[in-house]
Amino acid sequence: MIAIRPAGGDDRHQLFTLIATIDVFTHEEKELARKVIHDGLASAENGYHILVADDSENYLAGFICYGSIPITVKRWDLYWIAVAPELSRQGVGTLLLQAMEERLGKGARIYIDTSATSGYAKARSFYERQGYKVACILPDFYRAGDDKVVYCKDL
Repeated sequence: MIAIRPAGGDDRHQLFTLIATIDVFTHEEKELARKVIHDGLASAENGYHILVADDSENYLAGFICYGSIPITVKRWDLYWIAVAPELSRQGVGTLLLQAMEERLGKGARIYIDTSATSGYAKARSFYERQGYKVACILPDFYRAGDDKVVYCKDL
């Protein structure tokens, strides 16, 4: 049984290990994810909220990291969501996303930025199945040939 809970300092090692297993993340993305997690675990005042999915044996199955967008009202960025590769397509990502949405509540708007490359096709399909719509595409955002796709959902 998977339980969703706020991340704590004891989760740091498992979070970093999980990030290392995600093949689609580039080296730079993994470094940034580790920094965001470090900052999020250091203090809630850093603006990052991290939820983890773990099983009854404290195995970290996945995590989601999100935060409010400065100078907005009820607007949020989903920064990272990752699921252990061996648990892919078993509902862990959906549980994490639903837990975040429940915490944010009615009236919130969530934005998700992702790459348009083929490596992120599963992620884009996942967001679309969860009711997120493409808000815009920014051509060549990350690098030539790598567009940024921005998804949005109103709760």
